[in-house]
Amino acid sequence: MSTAFDKFQELETRIVRAVDLVKTTREELAGARTQISRLERELDELRRERELVKNRVETLLGTLSELTEEESAKAEVAVHRR
Repeated sequence: MSTAFDKFQELETRIVRAVDLVKTTREELAGARTQISRLERELDELRRERELVKNRVETLLGTLSELTEEESAKAEVAVHRR
């Protein structure tokens, strides 16, 4: 048979566990928020890098296209001279 004191100790133990769980959860939440912030900054940086690479590729493709057009024009001129 449980006495009032035993019931109080059991309640106290449950409260201590609950408080510890809340503390742990808050610490994990703070850690998760820090990681989210870091990942968001990293994602922004990757997006900027992707945009730079995209622009460089587009420039290179444009240059390649111009060179190809010039070569085609030269070839046509050479054919017409014959």
